Amino acid sequence: MLLQLDIKNIALIDSLRIELTRGLNALTGETGAGKSIVVDSVNLALGHRGGREMVRAGTEKARVRALFDISGCGRAKAFLDDMEIEYDDGFAEVTREVTNQGKSLCRINGALVPLNTVKEFTSLLIDLHGQQEHQRLLNVKEHMEYLDAFGGKELLSLRCRTQEAYSVYSGLKAELERLSQDEKTLSQRQDTLDMQLKEIKAAKLKKGEEEELERQSRLFENSEKLSQNVRTAYERLYLGGKSISAQESMERALNALNEISELDEKYAELAGRLEEALSQVRDIGYEVQSAFEELSFDPAQADRVYERLEKLKKLKRKYGPEIADVIAYAQKAQEELEELANIDFRRDELAAKLEDAEKELIKTASELTSARKSAALGLEKAIMEQLKDLGMEKAVLKVQLTPVPPCTRGAEEVEFVISTNPGEPMKPLKDIASGGEMSRFMLALKVVLAAGDGIETLIFDEIDTGISGRMAQTVGEKLALLAGDRQVICVTHLAQIAALSDTQFMVEKHQEGERTVSVVNRLDDSGRLREVTRLIGGESSDVSAVNHARTLLERAVLTKKELRKC
Repeated sequence: MLLQLDIKNIALIDSLRIELTRGLNALTGETGAGKSIVVDSVNLALGHRGGREMVRAGTEKARVRALFDISGCGRAKAFLDDMEIEYDDGFAEVTREVTNQGKSLCRINGALVPLNTVKEFTSLLIDLHGQQEHQRLLNVKEHMEYLDAFGGKELLSLRCRTQEAYSVYSGLKAELERLSQDEKTLSQRQDTLDMQLKEIKAAKLKKGEEEELERQSRLFENSEKLSQNVRTAYERLYLGGKSISAQESMERALNALNEISELDEKYAELAGRLEEALSQVRDIGYEVQSAFEELSFDPAQADRVYERLEKLKKLKRKYGPEIADVIAYAQKAQEELEELANIDFRRDELAAKLEDAEKELIKTASELTSARKSAALGLEKAIMEQLKDLGMEKAVLKVQLTPVPPCTRGAEEVEFVISTNPGEPMKPLKDIASGGEMSRFMLALKVVLAAGDGIETLIFDEIDTGISGRMAQTVGEKLALLAGDRQVICVTHLAQIAALSDTQFMVEKHQEGERTVSVVNRLDDSGRLREVTRLIGGESSDVSAVNHARTLLERAVLTKKELRKC
């Protein structure tokens, strides 16, 4: 259940907090007061699209925070456990921030999470019907989702099995088609692979060879510089020449210190340190001498190194980008050649597996079709019962299943078709002309699906489009009944629905200085009386209008008791 909604710097809203209750929560207010901003803020918290245009002018970022009670929602707690997100006392907090640069950050209980994670989590807690859901209902491809949701776990399990069976079938089919190319194509492929494999094998690639060749190449390219500098180091350290070598110079210094070492410990200590340094210099001198004597730059060897490197580069360009990739390509080519050598056997093997996979797909899809047919009958009956309560007792609904070749979604397409009046032909749901009829159908569908989806909070925006009078009372009663064991939040402009609410909020806008600000206030009894009076088109000074509003509110209390007495 949604306990609290904090909104900051979104459109006309500066900062506000809405504390919601169980039962029916109604949001009312003048057109343009900001009711849609509240719904947009909820959408933002649910992980739906929210861009920089939502950020209040003159501010850097907008934020919405939704606090949920998830103590009764095992699926939500299991989700957080799987995500390793902690929750205390059965509460979960979802926070969404959007900057004026368009950047978005999402958190669940303080943990930074991707937007899709927020969507997945909140979908377990809230079902919001607004313009997007209305459009979804008009999309025929979505009708299957509604039917499958009504069908429950068993049907959804069959759908998963069908998806898996189709995945196996389509994979085997693609593989068999690949191996069933004409003989000429397969022969050409075999020749190509054979030539490529021979080229790679002939290169006799070795791990680490390229690095060693590049090292040698650097030495050859810098041979003159290398020779000069090694010779200089050799002469300065060991050989000497026009001037004495470092080794000889240090030996003379050591002899001088040794002659006076007995006179003072300081000179003995210095002599000892110099002797250690001299020992290291001698070692280095011997190594430099050895390196100098080993210096040999064979032009023929250099050419061989360059040629080998060029060969490796060529292989990398063709099969790389790295030598490891070339070796892997050779392994794959070898495997494919072996497969091609046994292609007849492999084709027969795949054909047998494909036949079994097709039988399994047809069997599973058939079971899914049977489950959908059964669910369709139940859904038709349940929705028509609701439509009868909503003043569409003559409406006939059919969940039409049209056979198609088995695919990942099964072996049929699903579409809702309806006749709203006797004698009228069945027409696609999208062809219903009346906005009131569409609103009532959506409410009927939501009531039916809510019975089994485990979602505790339903939000309706624009559910009262195109209805008034007695039908407004009927829709209000349906919402009140639905709110008997869950939380329902409804944005409405109808007095009958507002009167039946358990908690009513009024959205208003006013000026603060030079800025326009939207606020949301929870109404007490007197506030509700004034607002319901306004909704029926009266003024607080209009005694008859006030009495009418009072009657609506008093009757609503009795109606809810009667509706929820079970």
